[in-house]
Amino acid sequence: MTTITDEADSSVEARSLAQRIGFWVGPALFALIAFAVRPTEGLPVEALRMAGLAAWVAVWWATEAIPIAATSLLPLVIIPLAGAGSEKQAAAPYANPIVMLLLGGSFTALAIERWNLHRRIALNVLARVGDRPRAMVFGFMLTTAFISMWISNTSTALMMMPIALSTAAAATSGAARDKFAAAMVLGVAYAASIGGVATPIGTPTNLIAMGWMKEELGRTVSFADWMALGVPTMLFLIPAAWLLVTWRMGLKGGADRGAAGEIRRELVDLGAMTTPEARVLWVFALVIALWVSGEFFRTNLGLTGVTDMSIVIAGAIAMMFIPAGRTAPRRPLLTWDEAKRAPWGVMLLYGGGISLAEAMERTKLAAWMGDQLGVLAGAPPVVIVLAVTALVIVLTEFMSNVATITMLLPVLGVLAKATGVDPLTMIVPAAIAASCGFMMPAGTGPNAVAYGTGKTSVAQMMRRGAGVNIAALVILTAVGLWIAPRLFG
Repeated sequence: MTTITDEADSSVEARSLAQRIGFWVGPALFALIAFAVRPTEGLPVEALRMAGLAAWVAVWWATEAIPIAATSLLPLVIIPLAGAGSEKQAAAPYANPIVMLLLGGSFTALAIERWNLHRRIALNVLARVGDRPRAMVFGFMLTTAFISMWISNTSTALMMMPIALSTAAAATSGAARDKFAAAMVLGVAYAASIGGVATPIGTPTNLIAMGWMKEELGRTVSFADWMALGVPTMLFLIPAAWLLVTWRMGLKGGADRGAAGEIRRELVDLGAMTTPEARVLWVFALVIALWVSGEFFRTNLGLTGVTDMSIVIAGAIAMMFIPAGRTAPRRPLLTWDEAKRAPWGVMLLYGGGISLAEAMERTKLAAWMGDQLGVLAGAPPVVIVLAVTALVIVLTEFMSNVATITMLLPVLGVLAKATGVDPLTMIVPAAIAASCGFMMPAGTGPNAVAYGTGKTSVAQMMRRGAGVNIAALVILTAVGLWIAPRLFG
């Protein structure tokens, strides 16, 4: 992930070097593990080949030696050749229902973005938060988090950042403006990542965890179930991040009518809600209502086909035939050319990760890894969950969050068995922690967007982000130990 700054040249050179090294290290590790290590009774040759493939994929994902989506196709080639599964077994995860849920959610988000509905929601909320600097930062963070529940965190940050910058530019003095701007961009970046934890479609890592729990634990987590955990988690993380972002930033002054006035001006410029906006809002509201009430249809009416996936796909199809109205005659709310902007690479990454994880299970590699982790069996659960959550937070500062959680899930599953800890106490906080990389500009898309504004430095982001990471570590450990088992058990 790159950022548009004057300092990017040296980082691009270093990154290119990492790509060149990673390109050869990945297959070299595969060859070394798959063919040089002697198989044993507990670690057959197929398992060694999957260990090698996991190392190869991890290196290429981490260094982006080739495009991440292309790396995600390797399991389709290697798994059948390695005897770790059939062609069908390798390919099926790429059409997993969770992938289709992500696809439908992406289409819906693109329709919302196409007609600027998200911007209208943001400005209406911000116009009501008051005109004190700290209150405005909190309002921006809450609004950003709400929007990020439904569309990608990077898209949310890209949409909110210009509003935040224009608001900060209206501050009354130079020193106040700089501090206000820094707090605004960091607050928006962090809130965009935090908001995604609240719903299954907020970030792919939530869907990955839900899919794994269904396949490996037989525990089906519905859209409403995840929100019952995700929304409170978000509501704990946002105030913590807000306090750490605004602490000692000199934002305790009085009202800033210039900044508040800028929001009101942008809202006036937006004008009245258009017909396409209203129609997208109605479809979106219906999808959410069906998601929340889906369990009623399945349990009381026997409509087992009313799933989270079918609901959002139906909504996406509706977007493609409902006319936009007089504002844009002869076109639907969402055209296929617009829908093609969906994050296909993320879907391939998810499918490839699940394909690899299933192969690790089939070849008993995951079971062998669990045996090696048995040394932690005597540690208290709180220590194990803290360690797992901290590991994920550190890894996601440098790797794709989807790649991080996809690679770790099989390991965490067997770790849970080896230590006697409920898998949910690790899987849920780990999935959420994968969205909590707050220290590095390349940690998440929103961080990169914030750094690219030039309003915050790497040092400032690291200082503030370290505090938010620690707060997230504590909150997520509590979520894993006491909330997740009770909700999803």
